[in-house]
Amino acid sequence: MKRIMVCTEDETALVKLRGMIGKLFPDRFAVCGYVSARQLMYEIEDGFADAAYLFFLDLEMREMGGMELAKKLQKKMPAAKIIFFTGCPLRAEEIFDGIYPCGLLFQPFCEARLKRCILKELENEGKGGGFVKINKQGRHYHIPADEIFYVESRGRKLLIFKENETEYVYERISNFCLLYKEKFIRCHQSYAINLSHAAEISTKGIRLKNGVIVPVSRKNYQDIQMKIFSGNGGRNENL
Repeated sequence: MKRIMVCTEDETALVKLRGMIGKLFPDRFAVCGYVSARQLMYEIEDGFADAAYLFFLDLEMREMGGMELAKKLQKKMPAAKIIFFTGCPLRAEEIFDGIYPCGLLFQPFCEARLKRCILKELENEGKGGGFVKINKQGRHYHIPADEIFYVESRGRKLLIFKENETEYVYERISNFCLLYKEKFIRCHQSYAINLSHAAEISTKGIRLKNGVIVPVSRKNYQDIQMKIFSGNGGRNENL
């Protein structure tokens, strides 16, 4: 279940948003509510917010306004998707000052507009894009998912192969595939591919668009064959 985080000092607004999201997208999102920016910042520092799908931030908070919170959030999580909400339409122009939100809602909330904002992000996700978060030596940064061809597990390290560069992180391949299941599929005990870069498949392995051949296990072969076959116009050839 995808996680949505809502931050507002207005508990009535928090309850309203949580109820509307639950009604519009039943069993699709887990909504976490925070009644102060400080509470949400704790979650961001602890890494709990890393898996958040969307952030709804109130522009009108007194302790720390939504704009300031968004700037801190984007420093920690450059790929964070933010939707602002406000009861003051005059503040709408301010939100484009260095912040690139996914949407803006006005109070009282309009159910149709809320639905459109969330659907837009779900549709964009289905078109590809997205980022893979890398934690290495205490630093956090993001790699566009489309730049990654495949990953390989070697001992405690997970190697991330791009066109002309290889990164590594200390991560389990099973956890990686769970976090980024919209883009990556596990084809072998030690390998997962970005399905959008798969060109051909045979019993010898999966040929990626950069020419690399990645092993495929017998138990995963049929499932991956069907996905590659349906995704690239039916190319299923001998390597």
